[in-house]
Amino acid sequence: MPAQRLSSLDSSFLHLETRNTHMHVGGIAIFEPGPWQSHDERYQALLRHIEPRLDLMPRYRQKVAFLPLNVDTPVWVDDDRFDINFHVKRAAIPGKGTKKQLCDYIERVFSRQLDRRHPLWELYYIENLEGGNWGLLTKTHHAMVDGLSALELATVLMDTTDEYVPPAEKSKWKSAKNDPGTLGLLMQSLRERAAAPVGIVRTAVDAVSNPGRLASALSEGAGALAVTVRELTPPEGPLNGPTGPSRAYWYSSFQLDEFKEIKNAFGATINDVVLGIVSGGFRKYLEIHEEDVDNLKLKALVPVSLRDEKQKTALGNVLALMLVPLPVDEPFPAARMRKAKANVDRLKKSKQALGADILLKLAGFAPATLHGMVARASLRSMNYNTIVTNVPGPQWPLYTLGCRLVEAMPIAFLYEGMQVATAIFSYLGGINFGYIADRSAFPDLPRLGECMEESFAELLDVARASQAAPAPARERPAARRPSAARKPAAAKGAHAKGAHARRRATA
Repeated sequence: MPAQRLSSLDSSFLHLETRNTHMHVGGIAIFEPGPWQSHDERYQALLRHIEPRLDLMPRYRQKVAFLPLNVDTPVWVDDDRFDINFHVKRAAIPGKGTKKQLCDYIERVFSRQLDRRHPLWELYYIENLEGGNWGLLTKTHHAMVDGLSALELATVLMDTTDEYVPPAEKSKWKSAKNDPGTLGLLMQSLRERAAAPVGIVRTAVDAVSNPGRLASALSEGAGALAVTVRELTPPEGPLNGPTGPSRAYWYSSFQLDEFKEIKNAFGATINDVVLGIVSGGFRKYLEIHEEDVDNLKLKALVPVSLRDEKQKTALGNVLALMLVPLPVDEPFPAARMRKAKANVDRLKKSKQALGADILLKLAGFAPATLHGMVARASLRSMNYNTIVTNVPGPQWPLYTLGCRLVEAMPIAFLYEGMQVATAIFSYLGGINFGYIADRSAFPDLPRLGECMEESFAELLDVARASQAAPAPARERPAARRPSAARKPAAAKGAHAKGAHARRRATA
């Protein structure tokens, strides 16, 4: 079997990676102790549990092979020296295993790049969490998975029952020896390039035989592309700036039923509610740091899955991007929520996500030597300030090694020029926000989490009041938080005048 070439989008995530921008994503899953007597027993059982299940996920035993001078996109080849002990690591949280201590450890792991000489993933077995619990921290390169495919693969490692059955057989995997070497990769690339015109001719024949469908597709694609191109202006604002190598991480936990109360009150979707909360959270946080929030315009880069049922468990990335305005300049919580919903509705009608998908695919037609330049230039030019990505999870209990999954928190990544991103994951009636940021720009990231929680509480109050009140009352703006001038000196020093001042102070 020949080596499998990365798609243009998947290879873009390799080209976008720099010393300071790490293109890996992941999450932290926390489990109850289960039937095990010691961490040693559980860790060894975990190794025996994972290895045969990797047979269902061959990509996790493959590494990336690059062609000389990047004359073509990279390929996946089997790692004939694959060692599961290199990828499944063990760690213990010091002290009482508090939330802060866990987040400190996550920050250290996610501040390091993955080793490209090996398959691009790591799994950390974490001991000594609060309540006797233990955790699994995943770290996988975005070239391998998007949010939805990572979720499906995670469920392969989990069960729907607490009855642990040791694997009956060991792994049957054997390397396909499909690494053709430098010369072989060049020859394979030449053969594929030679065959490409045949595919183009076939596509042209199909188009001529279906002129109505061709005209419709061209019209829709051109309109979508025009909408997206209008957004190609360099981003700026208090959430943008130089991206450093060190990360900060924090998370907030909510109840999904309460999100649904807000959703129902506003006739919105869960995604709309997420964007309403994020808008209010950023408004509160930036107001603390003396930004002019009443005149601030922010946009979020929101990944939109393009997967169908057949692609549900496929590896790689099947997504497009949507640029959604965040109404942080709106002081009224209910009006802010309505504006967030209206922004999403308008963008859905404009087919902006389709336009972004077309741009990404056009980048794939560029020579591989220019592919990285095209990918970086496109993302740098898009007018966005942060990433907000929402992945729905299962609403039934999951288990690993007979241990019940208590909760799971997602971990996103930062593009170059970004300083904060928010990932959302729902599981078993809960919904968790995970915040990852440049540590030098957000030394007080838990404060952002508090602001998001306050934004959520405001919207929940409005939703419940609308259900209880017989007639709508005049809405009052959200109470202003104390300005940084009235904060303790330590906080004011770290954020003398918003994010721009923070960067000046650390320059």
